[in-house]
Amino acid sequence: MKRRTVFLALLMLTAMAAFAADKVEITYLHGFTGPDRPFMESLVEKFNSSQTGIVVKTQSQPWGTTWQQLAPLVASGKAPDIVAINEDQVTGFAARGALTELTAADLKNANIAKAKFYGPLWATADYQGKSYGVPVHSVALAMYYNKYLLQKAGILNPPRTREEFLKAATAATVDKNGKHPNDATFDSTNVVTWGTGVVTGWMGGTIAYGVLRQNGADLVDKNLNAAFGDAASIEAVQFLVDLVYKYKVASPNGTEESEIAAFRQGKVAFNFNGVWMLEQYKAQDGLTFGISPVPRLGAKMDAAWGGSSHLTLPKQKAGYDAAKRAAALKFVAWLTQPENNLYWTQAGGLPTQPAVAADKSYESNMVSGLFSGLPNVYATSGYPWVGQVRGAWDAAIEASVLGKKTVTQALTDGVVEANKQIDQARKALQ
Repeated sequence: MKRRTVFLALLMLTAMAAFAADKVEITYLHGFTGPDRPFMESLVEKFNSSQTGIVVKTQSQPWGTTWQQLAPLVASGKAPDIVAINEDQVTGFAARGALTELTAADLKNANIAKAKFYGPLWATADYQGKSYGVPVHSVALAMYYNKYLLQKAGILNPPRTREEFLKAATAATVDKNGKHPNDATFDSTNVVTWGTGVVTGWMGGTIAYGVLRQNGADLVDKNLNAAFGDAASIEAVQFLVDLVYKYKVASPNGTEESEIAAFRQGKVAFNFNGVWMLEQYKAQDGLTFGISPVPRLGAKMDAAWGGSSHLTLPKQKAGYDAAKRAAALKFVAWLTQPENNLYWTQAGGLPTQPAVAADKSYESNMVSGLFSGLPNVYATSGYPWVGQVRGAWDAAIEASVLGKKTVTQALTDGVVEANKQIDQARKALQ
């Protein structure tokens, strides 16, 4: 009897080992290391429990570490099966050959339909007409507005156009004597509440990028050279500068931090920042506010900056198991399904698909105030030298806003500097 029990135990262990050997194991590397990490780990666990032939092993680490390690991992043939890559990095890795194309056959076999995603969001991971990633995470620039200050100024609804925005910002800008910028005796050195803020740094460049896109322009031309010195770009930046010096509805020398503080304290009517500020503002005692898409401060179209993360399949060594690629695509398809994206948005992101934004669970959620603008969210992506271009653009915005250079000169100098760096980047890719 004892011998039979031992035999059965060995048989069971052998069967379990054979079953485990039949499973395809894939590795998934991502940078969701903050409060969003438990949400991602929960999704991976749910996927694994739903599968009999696939198991996903996940690893999280800071995004910057991945940017440093991914190319060497690919070169050594030790790349993860799936890597989440952000909007400003994905094109660079695609251009360097570190990622594999997601072909039409790949997408069809995995039942991934790009038409279900917001168009500009999907296109963020496209390069030279090919797709390299599926959107798993999305954020966007938003306009926060102080309801009390707008009501006090007689503004009933958040502005949607440049004219409405200027009117509201002017009405909400009040000096110690109750005067507004369009009053002859307005004292801009003793302002009690400002209409808005114009900031420098990364956020300043991000806000300006949205207005640039609204004017129908972009940071690069069709040849992927820096091209933000044209008339449309100049007009966009000049408007922001004029908010400070001409219209006097924004405090001079504003920073992202000072504008966040001013909005929390009820000292500014409009604050432009990311959707990630929503929970912090909701936690601010005494602050009554709303959230809406960035109004059309430009002349041609609705647009705002957006950030994202995309699930990509890195290049693997020769002889890579086709079953692993198929399993990776199956996981990508599963993780980006509407019900899973809906769960993921609890971590602070936005819907990647209209079907998710239409879910009834958002009916009483403040973030839904942004949803009408999601089809018009654009990333700084599509070219391998995003960092070089953004660096020059941000510096030009700062020089303009601080009055160190005219807008035309600042943007002209910025284009020259960006193209110098682009030339170096092109040589590095050869």
